[in-house]
Amino acid sequence: MNAVPRSVLPQRHQPRRQATNSKGTRSRATLSSTVSVPSRNTGKKVEKLNASRQQTPIWLSSLLFLQRSSDVVTFILVATTLTIYSWTVYTQQQWTKEYRKLETLQRHERHLTTTNAVIKDQLAQQAENPATGLVTPNPSNTIFLPPAPQRQAQTIPTSTAKPESKATTPLGY
Repeated sequence: MNAVPRSVLPQRHQPRRQATNSKGTRSRATLSSTVSVPSRNTGKKVEKLNASRQQTPIWLSSLLFLQRSSDVVTFILVATTLTIYSWTVYTQQQWTKEYRKLETLQRHERHLTTTNAVIKDQLAQQAENPATGLVTPNPSNTIFLPPAPQRQAQTIPTSTAKPESKATTPLGY
């Protein structure tokens, strides 16, 4: 059974209907109008179509070229779009990760600053307590140390490399 409607097929490809009379037999007119189809075993060779029939028109070949080139351009654009999208998502994830790390470091910095201030305050309170034995600094209880004598800088003997003889011809141009 053909999927194409019969009116679309050329006349020579449409199957012929055989007319039958009321008794279900074929009439003589129908028998004379039937076409004999050569059997497959005949020695006829299949003829090749002319080269002119196989060539497509210029407008059709240009449309085919346009379709192929637009397919390639579409593929490249889709690949580029997916690459840019994945790169954008990746960089956003990395930025979020690094921003969280920055926030954590800032929080630690605030805790260290607070802890440092608390320790300084505790030391100041302990220094004011007379039971610790600390005295306030003044010039009478200041200890002066004499400066250390000047020492000569030690020189390290350097090994001198023998100068290599320069080549008279250039190494390259």
